[in-house]
Amino acid sequence: MLRVERLPEGSLTELAWDGLRVMACRVGEVVRLFSEDQREWTDAFPAVVTALRALSTSSFALEGFVCAFDKARPSFERLQAHVAGRARPRLMFACSDLSHHAGDDLRAESPRTRRDAMARMLRDAREPLALSGEGTMESLSAMAAALGAPGVIGRATEGLFLLPNDAWAKLPLSPPAAVTNADKVMYPRDALTKRDLFAYYRDVSSILLPYLRDRPVVAQRWPDGIDQFTWYQHRLPPKAPDYLRSIAIAPRERRFVIDDVEGLLWMVNQAALTFHGWMSRTEALGEPDWLMLDLDPPEGTPFDAVVVVARAVRTMLELLNLPSVPKTSGQKGLHVLVPLAKGHRAPAVQTFAEKLATAVARTLPGQVTLEQAREARRGRIYLDYLQGFAGKSLVLPYSLRAVDGAPVSTPLRWDEVRPGLDPRAFTLRTLRDRLDRFGDLAAPLLSNGVELDRVRVPTRP
Repeated sequence: MLRVERLPEGSLTELAWDGLRVMACRVGEVVRLFSEDQREWTDAFPAVVTALRALSTSSFALEGFVCAFDKARPSFERLQAHVAGRARPRLMFACSDLSHHAGDDLRAESPRTRRDAMARMLRDAREPLALSGEGTMESLSAMAAALGAPGVIGRATEGLFLLPNDAWAKLPLSPPAAVTNADKVMYPRDALTKRDLFAYYRDVSSILLPYLRDRPVVAQRWPDGIDQFTWYQHRLPPKAPDYLRSIAIAPRERRFVIDDVEGLLWMVNQAALTFHGWMSRTEALGEPDWLMLDLDPPEGTPFDAVVVVARAVRTMLELLNLPSVPKTSGQKGLHVLVPLAKGHRAPAVQTFAEKLATAVARTLPGQVTLEQAREARRGRIYLDYLQGFAGKSLVLPYSLRAVDGAPVSTPLRWDEVRPGLDPRAFTLRTLRDRLDRFGDLAAPLLSNGVELDRVRVPTRP
């Protein structure tokens, strides 16, 4: 049995969950998660961020434990596996204390007052948010023993966990990005407005940003909807806010970079629908993070034909022991990406990609071509390997496309890449439920990649 200590009168007792203790801070549409050492965890728990953003209260600071479950018991090992992208356990954010609420500082209030305010705020909360249970020291000690929890917390006013005062200055306290002309119709046949686009990118921002951040960006803008004029925004827009930055890619060439949710939503408010990102980051523009093969079918090709080629690409990659992530282009094609270790130069990546594409084309000569000229493809699927140069970009995961239905470039499981796969099923309206169910399937692209110089592609069939 756990040791029971005497607590000051007025204290509350609750479980000390076997998880990561964090402070969740929200200002407007911006939500961020910090641990006690001020490390940020926002990108690691998108489901928690989405649920916190869905609360009706738009400004608060909330303490709790992020837990991952192994069957019915919290497991810190499963939580570590989730953060590393190796597992998708059921998560819970056990909310335990509220220090700021709707502009009010509650730190001087009693534990009971803070607890009651938190319970009201969480009344309509959705998973994985939960109100951490309270009880007597004896009952909670028994529960902790049954769950394998570390112990019991006695919460008095002087024991409240708070970030240091100077840390609050680092939180996003600037006015949150807002949508203007919200009722402007962007997808006329789907009745989707600018408000819908803004809400989509707000909700997926914590998952999209790791792929967008610290890369030169090309934003495709449709100020009057997808049926009207479009252009590609390469440079920093006029009157851009301070949280968008510009970098030099050549002596007289600059590109802009989006590093945070404020910058993303500002661009969405400028009618940016699609985000193309370089495959390299700003500190090493000549070193791509990924190798990509782009499966580009001719118009009218059944998607099942694309699936056949994609499966052949995967078979070749498996023979070479190379990890990969497939994703829809959001239009008629499919992308296959291989995560690379740091230090690969773009010409070497392209040379390897050419060998890989050539090997695949040999296995399907009547279905695959490496010819760039459209007239030379003769109805075959173009396997584009020319994506390794500095300056080449790809449609980033979770980016919208300007096509009827509002499709999204969507990462897939390989077992989904089979006959009957319909890329039109992944849309602005369906993606959030898919993320809740599967999480970020592109996450392996953010982990340590492979070293291509250790791999030999077969040169003969």
